[in-house]
Amino acid sequence: MAKKMMIVDGHAMARHLVRQAAALPQDTVLECLSPDEALKAVGIFKPDCIMMGVTRPVPAAFQAIKSIRETHPQVRVVAVSSFHENQLQRMAREAGASGYVATENLSELYLLAAPERLSSKPAPRSKAPRSKARRKTPAQDSRPKASWE
Repeated sequence: MAKKMMIVDGHAMARHLVRQAAALPQDTVLECLSPDEALKAVGIFKPDCIMMGVTRPVPAAFQAIKSIRETHPQVRVVAVSSFHENQLQRMAREAGASGYVATENLSELYLLAAPERLSSKPAPRSKAPRSKARRKTPAQDSRPKASWE
């Protein structure tokens, strides 16, 4: 089932990576350079989901998430950030985001953007070589992962 997705981030490479992680070839994707641009386009484009890049200390993305969720409650909004901060995750949740994904966990974005696809196609796997460094157990690693919903 094709989806309409909006990707909002000021960096072209970030938008490209999010598109690769979340969109299928049949999806229609609109890329926006800023939260303000997304706010103007959401009523016209009518996306099923929005992947919103969030950073600190810029509050515009969180304000946009709140506004979108108030005016278009059916739209899933997932906050995406390269920062592993609980404060950003909390701010995204308070703004009304459906979830939060750190960029190192972009493969999880696929499921947060369209959870109904779980039965139709497995989440994409990263082709990056595996590190031989010892990984922390979940109890040792306090960084936020893709979360809620």
